[in-house]
Amino acid sequence: MKKSLHLLSAVAMSAAVMFIGFNASAVELRGSHKANQVACKSCHTKGMKQAGTTEGCLSCHESYDAVRALTEKNHPELEVNPHMDGHLGELDCTDCHHIHKPSEVVCSECHQFGFTAP
Repeated sequence: MKKSLHLLSAVAMSAAVMFIGFNASAVELRGSHKANQVACKSCHTKGMKQAGTTEGCLSCHESYDAVRALTEKNHPELEVNPHMDGHLGELDCTDCHHIHKPSEVVCSECHQFGFTAP
């Protein structure tokens, strides 16, 4: 009985650590994804241990064309639309956009457009 109790305690502690770990990442969810309470599985289409994918992004954001149009609508002040199919081709969404840490703008490695990525 005592061994069973120890085993049960160990299983409960492991489950608690896993739960806290996943929730710690969920707390870091940022921007509109946080505001709209997007489910983790919506982005993590290949499992929770894998990063979000462009496939996951486009399951809500429809297509690159839709993202380009939304960017033009919401940011008419931009001199260049960062979602245009430029000389790097269509990048993976996650090249610039990160949900659990600050995003970065790949274009800024060479250009000075002044973009900020949500």
